[in-house]
Amino acid sequence: MTRTVAIVPAAGSGKRLGVRTKKPFVLLKGRPLVTYALKALSSSKHIDGIIVAADRGSVGRLKGLIKRYRIKKVIAVVAGGKTRLGSVKNCLERAGNLFDIALIHDGARPLVSEREISGSIRLARKYGACVTAIPEVDTVKLAAKDMFVKKTLDRSVMYRAQTPQAFRFEIIKKAYCREGRPEATDDSALAEGIGRKVKILEGSFRNIKVTTKVDLKLAEVLL
Repeated sequence: MTRTVAIVPAAGSGKRLGVRTKKPFVLLKGRPLVTYALKALSSSKHIDGIIVAADRGSVGRLKGLIKRYRIKKVIAVVAGGKTRLGSVKNCLERAGNLFDIALIHDGARPLVSEREISGSIRLARKYGACVTAIPEVDTVKLAAKDMFVKKTLDRSVMYRAQTPQAFRFEIIKKAYCREGRPEATDDSALAEGIGRKVKILEGSFRNIKVTTKVDLKLAEVLL
C-alpha cells in the first residue's frame, strides 16, 4: 500500500483579483475559495493526508476555516514561502518521509475532479511523475523581442499545464533540493530539470485557476 499526501499551496495575495482579501479567503458562491479544493482532496479515498501552505499572517485564519468547514485529513498548515515553489518546499519538508506519493494542487483551482486526483496518482505510481494538462486549442505564435512573429507552433503537440501534479515522493523531494535549480513556474518543470520523464494526464477545461475577476465569475457559472 502506498500513502499519498496532498500538498496545497494557498498563500496567494489575490492582487490580480483586485481585492484586499487574500485569495484563499475570497468568497466563491458564499464559501472561501480554498475550501473547494480542500474538500475535493479530503473526499478522495486516494488521499491519506493534506498539508496546506498559507500566507504567514493567515495560518491561524486558515486553520479556523478548516475546522469550520469540517475538512478532514489536514495534518498541518505551514507558513508559505516567498514564492509558490517556496511554499511547496515547506510542505514537502513538513511531510518528512511518511508518504510515497506527493500530489500538488493549487488552492485556487476549485473544480478539480476525482478523476484528475486518482488518475494523476495512478500515473505517478507507474511512471514517477505526472502532470495534468489540457490540449492547446488556439493557434500559438512564438514572438521575437520586437513583437514580430518568429514562428507559428504546432498546437497538436502543445498542452497547457494544470494541477494536480503527482510524483513519487523521492523524485519531487530531489527536484526541490537540487542546488541551482531554475525558477520554474510549475512542479513538473523541476522534475524535468533532474532528468525525469513526466507523463501527461489529459485534464478538463473546467479545472480553471482563479486569478482574475473574470475567472471568479466563470467558476461561479461552472459550479
